[in-house]
Amino acid sequence: MSTSLTRPKRRARVVTIIWGAVLLAVAVLLLVSQFISLTIDPVIVALGLLVGVGLSLVAGGILSLRTRPTPEDHDDDPSTY
Repeated sequence: MSTSLTRPKRRARVVTIIWGAVLLAVAVLLLVSQFISLTIDPVIVALGLLVGVGLSLVAGGILSLRTRPTPEDHDDDPSTY
């Protein structure tokens, strides 16, 4: 039994970071289009964002699988319970 009072570190979720980046990209694109005479095709922008989000989520999922502990990493010795 552990007597440690420290909690494990909480990491940011990949999904939260990616959707936050998408919202920032859309906001920046809209802001830039107000100052510069930039015509934006919403279909192309949406398609590009969806492809980027999809690739980012797949890559983030693969990377999080690499850092997640496996059951073999834990000591399952019953004498330590």
